[in-house]
Amino acid sequence: MTSYGKVENQILCARGCGFYGTSSNNNLCSQCYKAFLKEEEAKNVSYKKSSLIFHDDSEGTTKNVESTMKIKQRCMTCKKYPEEHACTYNFKLVGHVTLAKENPPCRSDKLETMI
Repeated sequence: MTSYGKVENQILCARGCGFYGTSSNNNLCSQCYKAFLKEEEAKNVSYKKSSLIFHDDSEGTTKNVESTMKIKQRCMTCKKYPEEHACTYNFKLVGHVTLAKENPPCRSDKLETMI
């Protein structure tokens, strides 16, 4: 059992923030421990992203998974203001194609005979 009322077991936070830490949190207070966990998680995520390499044994080639991501076809200046320069990117056509893919038409069967 843990006892929260004992004063002699209290240890100051290892990061020096002025609060008391616990041995279960690596001598960190609750706020510093949360920040520590976020830092560790960020390190693990960045490590996982950098180590995503696909090995294909049949061809003997190596592909980077991140390089197969979709590349945007817009130019850098027309992201916000497409009217301000002569860009050949057709926003209207891309919008129609995207809507056609995402929203298939919903049509009911036509009745052969009407009452």
